[in-house]
Amino acid sequence: MAVIGRARQGKSRLLQNITGLGTEEIPDGNQAFCTGVRSDIINTPNLTSAYAQVSFLTERQFIDEKVAPYFRDLQQYKADLFTPSDIHDFGSLRLPEPGTFKASPETITQMNLHLQHLRDLQGHLPQYQEYLGRSPMRIERGQIREYVAQDNAKGERVFFKHMAVDCVEIFCKFPNSDVGKLRLIDLPGLGDTRKGDTEQLVRALSDQVDLVLFLSKPSNAGAGWQDNEVSLYSQARRALGEKLPIERWSFWVFNRDSREGADNMTQCGLLKDTIKDAQIQVAGTMIADCTDYDDVSREIIDKALDFLSANIERNDAEYAAYLQNDIDRTLSQLRENLSHLEEMTREGRASDDDADMFDVLFAAIWKKLAVGIQSCVGKGSELRDAKGTPCEPLRERIENIFTEAENGSSFPFNEEEISEKFMEYGDTIRVYPECLHILRTQLGTRMQEDMDDILNAVMTAMKDKFGHILGTSGRLAGKFDCDNHEILGRISAYIRENNLAEKVPTILYGLELLDNWKLNYRSFAQHRIREALNCLDPLDEANKSQGVPRNEPEVLDMLQDLYEQAVYEMRKRFDGPNGIYPEPNNAAFAAAEEFKDIMIRSGSDEEKLKIEWKRLYRPIRGDVWPDEFGSSQRKRDVSAAIRSHVQNIEGILRDFPAMRRA
Repeated sequence: MAVIGRARQGKSRLLQNITGLGTEEIPDGNQAFCTGVRSDIINTPNLTSAYAQVSFLTERQFIDEKVAPYFRDLQQYKADLFTPSDIHDFGSLRLPEPGTFKASPETITQMNLHLQHLRDLQGHLPQYQEYLGRSPMRIERGQIREYVAQDNAKGERVFFKHMAVDCVEIFCKFPNSDVGKLRLIDLPGLGDTRKGDTEQLVRALSDQVDLVLFLSKPSNAGAGWQDNEVSLYSQARRALGEKLPIERWSFWVFNRDSREGADNMTQCGLLKDTIKDAQIQVAGTMIADCTDYDDVSREIIDKALDFLSANIERNDAEYAAYLQNDIDRTLSQLRENLSHLEEMTREGRASDDDADMFDVLFAAIWKKLAVGIQSCVGKGSELRDAKGTPCEPLRERIENIFTEAENGSSFPFNEEEISEKFMEYGDTIRVYPECLHILRTQLGTRMQEDMDDILNAVMTAMKDKFGHILGTSGRLAGKFDCDNHEILGRISAYIRENNLAEKVPTILYGLELLDNWKLNYRSFAQHRIREALNCLDPLDEANKSQGVPRNEPEVLDMLQDLYEQAVYEMRKRFDGPNGIYPEPNNAAFAAAEEFKDIMIRSGSDEEKLKIEWKRLYRPIRGDVWPDEFGSSQRKRDVSAAIRSHVQNIEGILRDFPAMRRA
């Protein structure tokens, strides 16, 4: 149920009486508008303490809903005023000064008010910007006012969080236990100069409200129907258009005010009797003192609930029937448009007569592609010549480590440090094993530093060679925007995204195999290095035979001997024809040769492989041969996109009857 009224008509007091909440949760005030955002107040019968759930605007919503509506109005009178693109632009924008508009005095006043609202939003941005884009958050009862209002209870404008709030759901237990799970929607007082309030009204009435209470408080000095009240009704009536006439589900409530001896009951009666003369049609009218709980309960809530009980099923059925007819009309129009689109795509397919030219051009490119891929691993190639030779970056890195170890500069202990260890642990039985662990950890860690980067650089250089062949000799750089190793992954992604995997399985396998082929320290060299470090393991049998040193000098001497032995063992594993140094180049050549076999040989069944390559090239021929196929390719791309959208929409239409029944 929504309560709609202009500011200062008693809406907040009415809601307070219905919900049992006070001014901290449903603010009221006698100054400018007090409620700043939409609040949904939900009766939750078993709840012991009220709380709220706050939903915040995203930065994009803030610009679109809070800022842009003002700029659209202002631009009519100042064409060079552009809507800011984002929150940062808005914060730094210099707004026009009042009086810069050339229009009628009334319009100028309105535009200046718009400017003032924008200045408020901009000036207080630091106080609420951090909340934009936040996830919904729960707040306790005492915090509600600072998120929904701009004023505190004293009327001081100290709250600005509401500027970032989309809506607030307040959960509480209503005093009247018969209302069930009633939801009351409290919108900011309409009739203010703020933009966007009417849009909130339209959204609420369109999909969330079963009953509307229009509220007005006639002046006790004399009353007649005001233009803004008629306008308010018209806005609400337009919210649903023909879906369900608002007179079927709305009441007009006249707020009786008898405080301080001035009673407006006569004016309430006059307006009630002349409501039809104002062209306002509602299901009924009510007169109640919104400050009196008993009056509100008897004259408003009881009558509203009785009306809902008697009419909600009929109204829902009529609303659903209108929506169904509207949907059916829309579906009919969609099907008609889809048939026209399908006819256009058939015309595009009929014009595809370039098969002979494609075969000729592909034959030439296939020859260049095969020769280029073969040349990467053939006789005299860089990869083949490097096979069996040390990987120089790796050797340089490791030799530096060995040199530091052999000249003693990286040995981590001296007499003073060993003495400190003795003071810490007390005897050689504990000091010696601990020092061995430190030596082994230091050497192992030092060996793996930068090794992954060196190994992957070798593999990347190899992949770059094939990427260059695919991009240049294969003329695929234009489509995939590169001619290095990245093209492998881009072609693979294209194949999968365009459902070509089953048509070109061999090519996809080869591309993904090479693209994912990596060398790393742990799989490549770690097991050999750890084997060489066994002499530094206190639990190793060979180490046990050395015995335990008796004093500090013996500890230092034995550690140095074992350190040198570990370095010697590691050097043996890196040096020589069976050592580690040549392995990166050997691995790169092996990977390259396997890629070559897959991509241009594939078990010597060259014809089947050529068919796969044709299937890859045919859809992108306009990118590969733009002079020959560029124009027709663009037409086919548009045609294919249309067909894809047509198929998606047709699928939705086919599923729609089942969805509707569900």
